[in-house]
Amino acid sequence: MAGEGGASEVDSEDDRDARLRALLSVPLGMPQPVAPPATPDRPSSEARETPAAESAAPDGTGAVRTRIGFGTVLSVLVLLGLFATGAGLVYAGTRIIRSSTEGQVLTQETDPTAPGYEALVSPTPTLLVIHDVGGLVDSLAVLTLPDPNAGGGGVVLVPTRTVSDLPLFGYAPIEAAYDLGTAELQAEVVGDVLTTGIGEVVVVDAERWAGLVAPVAPLSIDNLDDLEVDGELRFPAGDLELEADDVGAYLEATQEGESDLARLFRHRTFWEAWLEAVAASGDPSAVPGELEVGIGRFVRALAAGSSVVETLPVEPVVVEEYDDQPTFAPELDEVAALVADLVPLPRSPRPGVRPRVRVLNGTEDLDEARVLALALPPVGVEVAVVGNARSLDEPTTTIAYVNPSHEEAAMAIRDLLGVGDVVVDPRPSDVVDITVTLGADHD
Repeated sequence: MAGEGGASEVDSEDDRDARLRALLSVPLGMPQPVAPPATPDRPSSEARETPAAESAAPDGTGAVRTRIGFGTVLSVLVLLGLFATGAGLVYAGTRIIRSSTEGQVLTQETDPTAPGYEALVSPTPTLLVIHDVGGLVDSLAVLTLPDPNAGGGGVVLVPTRTVSDLPLFGYAPIEAAYDLGTAELQAEVVGDVLTTGIGEVVVVDAERWAGLVAPVAPLSIDNLDDLEVDGELRFPAGDLELEADDVGAYLEATQEGESDLARLFRHRTFWEAWLEAVAASGDPSAVPGELEVGIGRFVRALAAGSSVVETLPVEPVVVEEYDDQPTFAPELDEVAALVADLVPLPRSPRPGVRPRVRVLNGTEDLDEARVLALALPPVGVEVAVVGNARSLDEPTTTIAYVNPSHEEAAMAIRDLLGVGDVVVDPRPSDVVDITVTLGADHD
């Protein structure tokens, strides 16, 4: 078999290299005109591009792919650049708590009610699901568990044609990150768009989709459009019983002239149907995979409570010198609101994107820091540590920052609190950038 299709493989590689060159040189133009309205009887493809939230009442392994040629060379350059700046998903791993005054690991004090107690904050679990078709990214979905113990959460469908500032190469559709060679790099770029780090990443192809869905198949789906595959009608419009072996083809299918964003309407119906079927089953084996990590854990948890499936809020933009496919830019305010709802304790996607904050109780009310930790992320920070100050009799709230680049974030925290003194902290810290000590002046 190794000798078959040699010419087509070379052509495919050439196509990918040409595609990658285009992806990495894409100046932004003016917004495109608004799509025409839908017909009264049902939404058009363009109308279905508008993100909407609706309630929805194994385990894959992130595969690292290698390629020969232009893409591989660029991948090496990007990864070298990321390691040089300390970026990458490794940053999202375990961090050691150190005192900003002594630089020692805080292991002696284990009583949460005692002065000086500090603990790492567990960020909201997040998982990126990459649908791989022929070595290219076909679709992206971010799964979040706002309260892992209670169940439920969110599925955020991210258009692959969303434009972002890729490391070293500037603005390009985020699908380019997967072309560069790793699922981890794709996860980091998606994290940049959402301004939250991605904790896990999994790559799923058609065969893997079939294995994941098989225990609860077929899925009952209201299919709005006739969908052809290889020129033949495969998924007729109407009530559809989607078999496990057809999931990959259904997600990949695209109508002629349909944008990457418009087809996510069908992806939303698939995720809602899958979660509903898993919930109805009530069987832990309804999703293959491990219980504590990966897509098995996430889908079970999502199905165990109230979940929403949403499309990332984006707006059309023109990308010059690329191709004629629609491209999109994140609507920043709406993305921030979505992340605040579905990722209450985000981590920074890369060092410096979200300043790291420590929140300390400076009074006998030991619930204040915990409550504030959930309120702070919408101002653009990562709450890394929560605990108690060395004194629980602080009269005034202080917001202390080390680096001048964090002054703006410190002021935003002051505005949120409505009280407190913003001061410069001359003591360096390798754990946090800002320390908030709550005093008696904080309600």
